[in-house]
Amino acid sequence: MLELGPDNLIDYLRDTGRLSPATAAKSSAEVLSGGVSNVVMRVSVPGGEDFVVKQSRAQLRTQAAWFSQPERIWRERDVLQVLSRVTPPGLVPKLLFEDRDNFLFAMEAISREHLVWKSSLLEGDAEPSIARRLGEVLATIHAQTVGDADLRERLGDRTVFDELRLDPFYRYMAQREPELRPPLERLIDQTLATPVCLVLGDFSPKNILLVPSEVGLHGERPRLVLVDFETGHFGDPAFDLGFFLSHLLLKTIKHVRRVDEFHEMAVVFWCAYRGTLANGRMSLPPETQLERRTVCHLAACMKSRVDGKSTVDYLTSEAQALVRELTREWLLSPPDSLVELLTHLRRRLKAVCSC
Repeated sequence: MLELGPDNLIDYLRDTGRLSPATAAKSSAEVLSGGVSNVVMRVSVPGGEDFVVKQSRAQLRTQAAWFSQPERIWRERDVLQVLSRVTPPGLVPKLLFEDRDNFLFAMEAISREHLVWKSSLLEGDAEPSIARRLGEVLATIHAQTVGDADLRERLGDRTVFDELRLDPFYRYMAQREPELRPPLERLIDQTLATPVCLVLGDFSPKNILLVPSEVGLHGERPRLVLVDFETGHFGDPAFDLGFFLSHLLLKTIKHVRRVDEFHEMAVVFWCAYRGTLANGRMSLPPETQLERRTVCHLAACMKSRVDGKSTVDYLTSEAQALVRELTREWLLSPPDSLVELLTHLRRRLKAVCSC
């Protein structure tokens, strides 16, 4: 595999006929910031349309050793194709071309004016309307793919999901904390035994882009764009819910003095998800015990972001200690409902800051 970077990408695009020699001479490439598992570069084409090239790497950029098969890039391509079919136009980028020998594909570039939702949250912007729209989007993706036999066949292999989520998050912690091993191993077994629908596996604020501006029934609002789908698979929707909510709650803890605003955002997301399923007369199989497992995934994902292989860098040592305390309690004795868990967190944070 030819490993590409900003120094040789334009030459590669010219030599493979993706750019003409004249266009290549005027074009440039830059590395985009983001996750730890791929190299993502934006190609600027004067007088033309910019595009993004994404190439997978076998070794991820983390402090702890973490490896995954480069072939996961094709899973991301497959998930993008499915999402372009089951979601509104513009929600995900369009695919442009692929190179199987070099484990890469290209897709349309998003406007440079976009904002990564993670940055907005870290700055303290708890906007419930965005959470509501994301709850609607995720419910639609799950409900539109429930029981799809073709998708189960195409996306049923969960090797990459295991390599990038279950192993570095859940097993890694279970090996180091014997007390939490039983609930974490039980959660792994339940997850692998629950193939229900398309699961993104990385429905995270860092992969949600806000592009100005879209005029709708309620006035101007940013257009939502979702990116990064290499962990997508046919599996348990509770993982997406717990993973996403864990990010919201970690930001809630960071902005402890604004706990009411962040609490509302999490509740709005959950209500929008459930409401979209109900209003569309769509449902997930009742035997999945979706909410119960969502609570467990939320707790395990929060814990993994302070003690797993890929940790957040915005929490104080005191906040990390609180996450460990809360998630231990939630894993060993899970709350009966998500609302109960959110209420518990809100109460604890108000006690911490006396607000």
